[in-house]
Amino acid sequence: MKIRVKAMLVGAALVAAAGVTSAVAQTDLTAYHYVYYADAAKTEYLGEISDRGCGRSGSYSYVLRANVPSPYFDATPIYVCGGNGPTLPENW
Repeated sequence: MKIRVKAMLVGAALVAAAGVTSAVAQTDLTAYHYVYYADAAKTEYLGEISDRGCGRSGSYSYVLRANVPSPYFDATPIYVCGGNGPTLPENW
């Protein structure tokens, strides 16, 4: 097999993989309130923080995520970002 053919096959495989990844990946539009702790057992309370709101770029909506300063936290959903800003789903 010539080098060009191999390069084309590799390129086609990469494009196909990227298409599958983008189709499967979905953005989480749920905003959360976080209670964070110093330890994995969650016995030493450090503080609380919430996501900062909703953002929009064209037709793409996203959550402005808070920086949780600990890997040990509980997250409680507080609202969902959509085309019209933050909303509460009916099933909450």
